[in-house]
Parts: sequence; C-alpha cells; structure tokens
Amino acid sequence: MAGRRAHAQAAVRSPDAWRSSEWRRAVDHHAAVFRRHLADGMLSASSHAVCLGGAQEAMALRELGVFGAVAVAKKRSSPLAVAGSDHQLPFPDSSVDFIFAGRALDSSKRQADLATEAARIMKPDGHLVVLTSGASDAYSLRSLQALFPSLGLLRSREANGRDGSTLWELVFRKHAGISSTTTSSTSSSSLNGNNPASNCTYRDHKHRIIDLAEPLIQEEPAKPWISLKRNIKYLPALADIGFKRRYVYVDVGARSHGSSIGSWFRKQYPKQNHTFEVFAVEADPAFHAEYATKKGVTLLPYAAWVRNETLMFEINGGPAGKKKGANSNARKPNGRGMGRIRTSAGATNGVSSGELRRVPAFDLAEWLKRTVSEQDFVVMKMDVEGTEFDLIPRMLDTGAICLVDELFLECHYNRWQRCCPGERSPKYQNTYGECLELFTSLRDSGVLVHQWW
Repeated sequence: MAGRRAHAQAAVRSPDAWRSSEWRRAVDHHAAVFRRHLADGMLSASSHAVCLGGAQEAMALRELGVFGAVAVAKKRSSPLAVAGSDHQLPFPDSSVDFIFAGRALDSSKRQADLATEAARIMKPDGHLVVLTSGASDAYSLRSLQALFPSLGLLRSREANGRDGSTLWELVFRKHAGISSTTTSSTSSSSLNGNNPASNCTYRDHKHRIIDLAEPLIQEEPAKPWISLKRNIKYLPALADIGFKRRYVYVDVGARSHGSSIGSWFRKQYPKQNHTFEVFAVEADPAFHAEYATKKGVTLLPYAAWVRNETLMFEINGGPAGKKKGANSNARKPNGRGMGRIRTSAGATNGVSSGELRRVPAFDLAEWLKRTVSEQDFVVMKMDVEGTEFDLIPRMLDTGAICLVDELFLECHYNRWQRCCPGERSPKYQNTYGECLELFTSLRDSGVLVHQWW
C-alpha cells in the first residue's frame, strides 16, 4: 500500500494545495470509500475510472492502484484532472468502467445533462457511484433513478460525509447490451407515459406520498365554498423535488393570469427555489391578449379536449364594463362567466343560457406526452366546468396521467347553491359521489390529486 502511494505521488506534479493537510485528509477519506468498491469487484487496477467531484478522488484511486484514474474539472490540471463540464464530459461513448460522481449531482445546476453524459460514457456493465444528501425519501430516490433510464440501481446505503453529515451512497450499473446510441430510447415508453395508468412504472413512491396527503372528503360538503380553507399538503412540502430535469406548471382552464397563475401558483405554491415553465390553457379569446405581456407563460389558446377538433364553447354571462372606482378583484376577470365545452350545438350537460362560439380544441393527453417526461416535475390545475369527466378518463387510458406529479382538480357537480339554501345548481348533472369516484381512481393510479374548490 505504501509503495503504491509513493508511486502515485511521484507521478503527480502537483500544486502546493495538493500537498496540504486538508488535501491529505480528503484523499484518505475517499480512499476509505473506494476500498469497499475494490473489494466488491467494481474496480480493478486496469479500470478506466473517472471522478466528477475533484482531483482528491482521482489521487485516492491512484494510491489504491487504479493508476489511470482521472478527475473532471473546469480547468485542466495534468495529470490528475482533465477539462470538462456537466454537459460535456471529455470521453468517448461507452469508454469508462467506473464513474465516481461523489456530490457532483447535488452541486450541479444541470443535473439531467450530467446524468445523460455519465450514462453516455459508461460501458455496459460499468458502475456509477453517487453520494447525495437528497434521495432520503422514496419520491426523491425515484426521481434520481429516472435521470438514469439505462442504469439499474444495485444498492443504496447511508454513508458519512467528510463534514460528518449523513449522505446516501447509491450504486448503479449500466444494463448490458445498452450502448450510448440506444440510451435515449431505452425507456422512452415509460418516460413519456405510453402505457395505461394501470401500468405506470414505479408507482410505489407516489403512493407513499399520497399516504401523507390530506384525506379526501367522503361526505358531500353542505357549504363547498368553505372547503378551500382546509389544509392542503403540497408535494414539495412532503418530499425533495430536486432531482428533476424541468419544472412545469400546466393551468387547464386558466382564464386570466390573475385567476390562479398569478394569485395562487406564483405566490403560494412551494417551489423549493426552482423556476417553473408555465403553460396556460384557455379557450376564451377574451383572455388571450393579456398573456402577451406575461413573461414565462406560454398560452395555449385552445380548449382542452380528448382529440383535435373544432367544437362549440359556451360562456355563461357576457362582458361587463368596469365601473369607475370598482374593486377589480371583486369582479369576474374581464366580466366573463365561466366557459365550458359543448360537444354539439344543440346539447349540453345541464342547464345553459350562455354565449356560444366555435373554438379549436386539442388532445390534452397527447400534448402532455409530447411535452414532458417522467424526468420532469409536473403540476397541473384543472378547472374545466365538467369536462374533467372526459379529460381524466382519457389521461388514465393513455397513461398521460402518469406524467402528472400533483393535480389540483375542481370537480363540477350539482352542488348546493350559496345563493339559494336547499337548492342544487342546475348547471351540472354529475353528483358528488361521481366526483369522489374520480378523485379515488386518480389516487389509486398514483396521482397526488387534491379536491380544489
């Protein structure tokens, strides 16, 4: 052992910092970690090993006899470190036997790019070791796994960090027969929701989150307009969402920007310091002009539906002029009533007396499958005036629902009216029991859905 250390040190022309006591402690710490992997057969003297966390890691491997080990750093420091970045590791496809990522994923701002590059350069049957302060719950662990669709998780265990903190050590192995050219398509079916909801992959981690969520309201509320005040347990308050490629919010039935995007999602939804891409789905053209001035929001000026077609859109209540001195927050946005789809000009579900116009509609499920993947964190709010009884079954059948991490769903039924005690709304024919069945089917499918009022 002493001979290998002396040989490794003699071969390295190092800066003074590499000879400091702090450097020595770091090398010794990593050497203790690597000895286990050498004993397990994941490393040998002939292994092409790459370290993503620092030159100390490469030095530790060299002192243990893996003389070809190198680290990746922003600047080249020969012979221990080569220049590279999270999105461009300087190695050929399928050329590396062992990658020690260390804490690189925790510190990277481009985790998905780093994961893709690591998988690209790794040989089939090669090993990847990750140390992380995250992945301590089932949800975040599965999120991290999803960053490596061509790798399988061999084991995970608690480990001590250099600073005494508790970390998780995750060991992955690249599936045999998978090259870098097939990595992107290996798990495209599961990543993009191409299976029915009954076949959603890895649902256990989502069910554990659902077990922590607020229970569904089993009995129909006598005053549903009060139920919004109940304690909603948001997913980011229950689990670490850090290991995701993108963060996406889809507001289906968005109406004006202030209706929920500006007033609720921007201000109240816990985001764990992540920036979300926002998509606003709104068919009523009265709201479209406003979105042209809203940064970070993509407007989809269509009705959410089960296929691409043109259909009738009903708006209850016409435009109302703004009265001088009126409180705009007390008015309906743009003076518009709520809009809903009518599948034919002569029939609708419930009483109607609204304005009708033809609007383009799109297949929400197929759009979602084209736009996001399992590697993304997707939040959806849906308020579509009864069309949820068409959209949700479609999303369940196509597997698109598997891509939604958290859903805020307003289910429309013949509720008791606030204005008229003892009378139900004639606008909708569905019952509260049918709404409850819809919520239950979603939670059974692994979707954290909240009753939204």
